[in-house]
Amino acid sequence: TPQFLFMRVAMGLALAEEGGPDRPAHREAWARRFYHAMSTFRYLPSTPTLFNAGTPHHQLSSCYLADIHDSMDHILEAARDFGLLAKFAGGIGASVTRLRAAGSPVRGINGESSGVIPFVHFYDALIKAVNQGGRRRGTLAVYLEPWHLEIEAFLDLKRNAGDPYLRAHSVNTALWIPDEFMRRVEAGEPWYLFDPAYVPELPERFGAAFRDAYAARIRQAEAGGLPARAWKRVDARQLFREILATLQETSHPWLVFKDAGNVRSLLPGVIHSSNLCTEIFLPTTADEVAVCNLASINLARHVGPAGIDWEALAATVAVAMRGLDNVIDLNLYPIEKARRSNLRHRPVGLGVMGFAEAVNRLGLGYADPEAADLADRVLEFISYHAILASHRLAEERGSFPAFAESGWAQGRVPIDTLADLEAERGEPVTVDRTARLDWDPVRAQVRKGMRNGTVMAVAPTATISLIAGTTPSLDPPYANAFSRQT
Repeated sequence: TPQFLFMRVAMGLALAEEGGPDRPAHREAWARRFYHAMSTFRYLPSTPTLFNAGTPHHQLSSCYLADIHDSMDHILEAARDFGLLAKFAGGIGASVTRLRAAGSPVRGINGESSGVIPFVHFYDALIKAVNQGGRRRGTLAVYLEPWHLEIEAFLDLKRNAGDPYLRAHSVNTALWIPDEFMRRVEAGEPWYLFDPAYVPELPERFGAAFRDAYAARIRQAEAGGLPARAWKRVDARQLFREILATLQETSHPWLVFKDAGNVRSLLPGVIHSSNLCTEIFLPTTADEVAVCNLASINLARHVGPAGIDWEALAATVAVAMRGLDNVIDLNLYPIEKARRSNLRHRPVGLGVMGFAEAVNRLGLGYADPEAADLADRVLEFISYHAILASHRLAEERGSFPAFAESGWAQGRVPIDTLADLEAERGEPVTVDRTARLDWDPVRAQVRKGMRNGTVMAVAPTATISLIAGTTPSLDPPYANAFSRQT
């Protein structure tokens, strides 16, 4: 019965609690708490945790982020990593921006590179082959920055017509867009494409630093300092039109914003891509594959006669955060790079589902201004209590190893980073920053310690919302009546 599933998962998550002969009641108490919260659908952990907690293959994490470097060794190493990660139910987001363009010289064999596209095709075939024992197909999203010389070929990856060798029908494609591209589109300026083999610093720069480095490379190219085949000038608006036309035709590439992701990050390091579902932003290196561990609160189960039951919601957040932190220590890591990164940053992503159902239970329409106001209140409340829960876990278990280098150590919280983005762009970021809760005590607490490098992420919850019998994520109902086959 479903109760057996929830008890298996609850006991699996409670294995991280200090039990043993001297404290058996502590571990059992947490197993009961996790069970009660899950079996009443107040929150559910992500699908991999439901699949695998309390089993011999306890791979509990939802998503992985990787940065593929420009060498055959690393390209093939990434293929092995992706195969192992997909085998154990993880979705992957990978940056392919560093891979040199087609025609670029290959040292050692005096040949020419075949470029990014055949390697994406290769990863596409690999991911298609790994179906996690028939339970869930392997999933991968590849990210490319729009200054890459092969951007136009990348846009064609999801088209139905054309050479199958230059197509990738199973992977998802996404653009990792710097603000400078959007500025040039708006201003009607030219956009320059480069072979990353000649501009290796660009993937590591963001914000003003990217803008300056990019401008310097343009000057170098125009002055004849780069080979003619290593760069190309195009019209920014025309390229953006092509991107939007492809997006309309194939639903790809997704548009994800590099500078906002990096400038607003509280973690040390550079973020090179998002994940499979674009809700996670974590730094990656050649030796670190970032990992995120997800769970979602069911808002519909926190609606009482008087509206949202804020006390119950705070209690559920605390239980879910503890379960998520346990995942990091219990997890079976298919590759060492993932273990290293996850233990260094300890990121978790607590999200929401059942928003539309909660709105309807409160007698509101999804499009009502009051519904938007409710979203603002609820998400601020969850953020507030998730951060405090992580701080309390740090008091009990210690802060994540990279804490001293993080923005948390300066007493900063995510809402503060909107000002960073505003300063970086030099223009207003028109997001309402009205706070209903007193954040100053939270800032004072997080300065002392945080257990987790990130605490929130609003995932799609496509599967767990069905299990909970509610609406997915923040989305409206798909239709009054529909069928879904997976």
